Amino acid sequence: MFEQYADEFKEIGRYRSGWGKDITQPKRNYPITEKENFLLMLRGEKPVWLPAMGNMTDFSPRLIPDHLVRAWVLDANPLPMGGEVIDGVPFQGGYDMFGVYWEFVPITGGSMVRPGAPLIPDITHWEDYVTFPDLASWDWQGSSDSNKEILPDSRLVRTWLMTGLNERIISMMDFGNVMIAYVDEDLKPAVHRFFDKLCDFYDELIGYYRKYYGTDVLMFNDDWGTQHGPQFSLDTAREILVPYLRRLVESCHKHDMWFELHSCGLNDMIAPAFAEAGVDLWFPQENLNDFDKLYRLIGDKVLIGMITNAREDMTDDEIMAVAEDFMEKYGQYGHVILHPGFPPNGRLEEYVYYLSRQAFSV
Repeated sequence: MFEQYADEFKEIGRYRSGWGKDITQPKRNYPITEKENFLLMLRGEKPVWLPAMGNMTDFSPRLIPDHLVRAWVLDANPLPMGGEVIDGVPFQGGYDMFGVYWEFVPITGGSMVRPGAPLIPDITHWEDYVTFPDLASWDWQGSSDSNKEILPDSRLVRTWLMTGLNERIISMMDFGNVMIAYVDEDLKPAVHRFFDKLCDFYDELIGYYRKYYGTDVLMFNDDWGTQHGPQFSLDTAREILVPYLRRLVESCHKHDMWFELHSCGLNDMIAPAFAEAGVDLWFPQENLNDFDKLYRLIGDKVLIGMITNAREDMTDDEIMAVAEDFMEKYGQYGHVILHPGFPPNGRLEEYVYYLSRQAFSV
């Protein structure tokens, strides 16, 4: 049935991955490069096949202190997943680029700031406590040179910025203090001043990402939700965060990049804010969100990474049925991204490739 496309999905090599020194990813005999295909979708054109999340190269350079202390280094010298041991010493966390200490929590495989001693005790005078890093003093060229082998021209380079707007101010003030500042009329002006300055700083950082790594997609890490719902109301998001999120989207576009939001939590109530900010891509958290609902809400404005109910123990026929259902519901016009799950379901990705090649060739 799909014989004419089978040769295209054959593996013709391997990409070096930033997920581990011995981890590689397949390079396939696609008719155009994965980057070219993804860009067709991002530009609103019909792709040759429906892209999957794995068609991008994940990159989180060690040069950025936040990536190291938060146990999320994906580069040519990656941190062992979970950060268990570095040179025989258990990983503890450390100080981010603003001097905030993140403590590694082994049970979660990530790091957090221990509350109770915030860097900013008074948001109205945050300028007295916060020093912005001198990005020009960092060894960008050395970092670029050491990572060239894992940054192929044939795939989109998806580079993390680990601590966004909401997460950044929480790391400096503690969660409760931030939620008060978001709604207190006397404190809001200071929050706006801080986010304004932070956006200027992130704009500079985005420029370095593009210049030295050839970053195509900024993977902006900023959780706005919990397992029960958003941390704040949609109105608060629109007033406090959306103007600055929109500025960062514009910064990416200015640098010929695309903006992907990583925002965990049950976020259907707040999803319209992502669309209003102009977010290009969003992979919602699995197991919490109703993906059909999210697609109905903003699927015409934001490229959503859509999951399926595929499981590794399914038969080939069952996986094909899942792929056919996925294409029927979401894939006909090439405006979603396949999220094959963790670990990725290779058979699902293959079958969606065949089905989408057939659908999009018409």
